[in-house]
Amino acid sequence: MKILVLNPNTSTTVTERVAGLIRKIARPDTEAVVAQIEHGPESLESFYDEALATPYTIQAVRKANEEGFDAVVLAAFCDPGLEALKEISDIPVYGLEEAAFSVALLLGNKFSILTEKKHKENVKQQQVRKHGLDLRFASVRALNMGVVEIATDPEKVKRTGIEVARRMVQEDGAEVIIMGCASMAGYSEDLERELGVPVIDPVAVTFKMVEGLTELGLRHSKVGLYARPAPQKMN
Repeated sequence: MKILVLNPNTSTTVTERVAGLIRKIARPDTEAVVAQIEHGPESLESFYDEALATPYTIQAVRKANEEGFDAVVLAAFCDPGLEALKEISDIPVYGLEEAAFSVALLLGNKFSILTEKKHKENVKQQQVRKHGLDLRFASVRALNMGVVEIATDPEKVKRTGIEVARRMVQEDGAEVIIMGCASMAGYSEDLERELGVPVIDPVAVTFKMVEGLTELGLRHSKVGLYARPAPQKMN
């Protein structure tokens, strides 16, 4: 099988961190290609950033369809443009946030999200409500670090992450922790060892899920929610 792991920003640092993890976990018979969009913001830290990145992400997914990929993993926890990508793509497109939420429900009663900056706490609360998961949601807390900083300072991420996540377990009632940023790829094992609860690395979890679903031949339904949009005349 051939899977594209697409970073929908232009940070080579984040792309390299994701690629390092994918190389470790991909099956020998899986051709995994890790790439980033050609143009757009260096990191996705606002709705505005996501809007800027989405047209280039659509272009990359269209190209993946033409180049014979079996599936696409959208390697950003905000799932930018995910619904539109599922509409225009004949191959499945999977988002980290959506996949991580789904797996968290299997592993414990309530989950918490470790996010980047303080304002993203409100964003993640909104995303949980969007998915109708309020009753299974414990909390979201921030590292107060930027996306690129998270990718380049693993010791600070682990130190601060353990401190913040421990509060989510002890004070908020979390049984599962989700690492809420693709640039946190590869950090989950150290946190899980310290915390004693499941810690979901969304890059790893989504990729392994996609390998399995691709092997089974499952695809998104195209008869309702993700039906192909009518062609548009662009002026």
